[in-house]
Amino acid sequence: MFADILLNHSFSKKQEKLTYLVPENANIQKGSGVIVPFGKNKKVGVVLSVHKERPEFDTKSIINTLTPNILLSPWQFLLIDWITEHYFCSKFEVIRMMLPKHIWRIPKNERKANTSKNKFIAHKGHELSKEQKEIYDSLIKENPQTSLIHGVTGAGKTELYKNFIQSKVSQGFQTLLMVPEISLTPQFVKYFEGSVPEIEVIHSKISDGKKAKIWKKILEGETNLVIGSRSSLFSPFKNLGLIIMDEEHEYSYKQDSSPRYHARDVALKISEITGANLIFGSATPSIETMYKAKTNEYKYYSLDSRIHGTPLPKVEIIDMREELKKGNFSIFSSLLEQKISSCLEKKEQAILFLNRRGSASATVCRDCGNALSCKNCDIKLTYHAAKFSHETLICHYCGLITKMPPHCPNCKSVRIRHFGIGTQKVQSELEKLFPLAKIQRADKDTMTKRDSFTRLHKELNNNEIDVLIGTQMIGKGFDLPKVTLVGVIMADIGIHIPDFRASERSFQLLTQVAGRSGRRKDQGEVIIQTYSPEHPSLIFSQTHNYNAFYEQEIDARKRDSLPPFGKFVKLIYVDPDRNKCEEEAKILISNLAADNDHKIYSAPALTPKLYNKYHWHVLIHGPNPSSLIKNIDQALIENWRIDVDPIQTV
Repeated sequence: MFADILLNHSFSKKQEKLTYLVPENANIQKGSGVIVPFGKNKKVGVVLSVHKERPEFDTKSIINTLTPNILLSPWQFLLIDWITEHYFCSKFEVIRMMLPKHIWRIPKNERKANTSKNKFIAHKGHELSKEQKEIYDSLIKENPQTSLIHGVTGAGKTELYKNFIQSKVSQGFQTLLMVPEISLTPQFVKYFEGSVPEIEVIHSKISDGKKAKIWKKILEGETNLVIGSRSSLFSPFKNLGLIIMDEEHEYSYKQDSSPRYHARDVALKISEITGANLIFGSATPSIETMYKAKTNEYKYYSLDSRIHGTPLPKVEIIDMREELKKGNFSIFSSLLEQKISSCLEKKEQAILFLNRRGSASATVCRDCGNALSCKNCDIKLTYHAAKFSHETLICHYCGLITKMPPHCPNCKSVRIRHFGIGTQKVQSELEKLFPLAKIQRADKDTMTKRDSFTRLHKELNNNEIDVLIGTQMIGKGFDLPKVTLVGVIMADIGIHIPDFRASERSFQLLTQVAGRSGRRKDQGEVIIQTYSPEHPSLIFSQTHNYNAFYEQEIDARKRDSLPPFGKFVKLIYVDPDRNKCEEEAKILISNLAADNDHKIYSAPALTPKLYNKYHWHVLIHGPNPSSLIKNIDQALIENWRIDVDPIQTV
């Protein structure tokens, strides 16, 4: 017998398999993990197939098998084949996502695995409202394959999740609850502890060693509930019965490196393969998901009121142009400053949202107009006043760090000024206004340790923070009982990006951030500061009117054949030579057999230069753009990055 094996080696991207002899009486089958000779070394591999066909060359023998013997199950191989074809990637790239590093390499003597179990004390939890119970009863009775639960922020979607998870676990199934941000996992673990036995968490902040132990527990069926980010989809479930994708609209569910998959589409495929129920949940569903619910492809459920009966927060839009006319040049409008003061007096909590880090977004010479930019990227350097022991300029793309120069590098003028604001600037200004307040920041600069999110959640619940300032990582799913005020410092960020999803993204983000306010007894307040108060995203978010926003957006999408009425594939060429990028794009376009149904566009990326390399896009738009790529010589796209169903088209 012979085995075709994919090795844990980068060359497997191109050469998918090598053939080895199977030793007599060896328990080796498709999916087995094995150790094989490779040159003068040994490598770990996964068996893709076992057969009797003797190759024309001499074969070396498999040395040994791994423990556990089976690394990949039949349902995972079906998924691997689909991802490989749909996203134009190699099997090696997909399998690498499915296997933790510690599993897929030569084993060493490991310490005994942690066998401690989750504390489990069964209890009833909250009694379901009439609205919730009707949905739960329908889920149990009708057992739809795919459902959308569209509930306003604070409507009690999580309690519904918990009841349905408990039902599936009692039937012997494993379950998966996906969240869009790592920061949300501590909150969900706390919510489910005591209700579901054997909970495990999977995300990128978990160490490789711990991830391997969790992986083995899931494989052996010892885990009932996995809570995690998009990568948790690839856990080795033995008997998966339910996938829940909370905040399904979030763009963090899209992988930005190969394979560039969207967790929503992969979850649909896993549900199809395994028969597991799939539930999407959101207060602001993606246009594509809502369309499928409206056209009865998904079962649709609606939660229209908050679980505690509290009205949705009152939202006020502040035109910052008017503030300037009044002589207020502060980051904070007069009303927001007043509301923060009132909130602190009442011993309540506030959240200030700004989707930009640092102290200033640009540093400009006032004499020659030179803006200090990254030498590796077409990006203005962000000024950080207190990240290190000195004033610093940082590129938030490539990570370049440089000291703030004493004079302009171009004209030597000392008249350099910082423009724009970031979360660090908001914090320093707020500390001047309210020196006694306990203020904390949550962004990529502060949330760097493995326990950062757990600690933040604990401090918020223990009232150790009065005002939390943060980027989009705090605008998703946080359930904080004492938050009664949310301030959006600059709502204009992202609104004017030349992408068809810009309005949708802005509406979702503003609605979700607003939903953190007033989730218990008292109605919350939201102050949105903007220079574009007439923008539809802001108008609809002010009234929490998702349905009106959806109707306007779906009409525009249909008119222009945009998703869900059409599809995009984005091809990206990257090279240090800009001219080569453009030439390669011309060659590719000349070989793509365009037809009346598809349009092809070519242009530099919105940010043309990153990491000292230029990025050029070729965009195919139509009913089936992938078919055009499959029909050309594959050597032509060997050096192109392919993004199927891109989140951004620019």
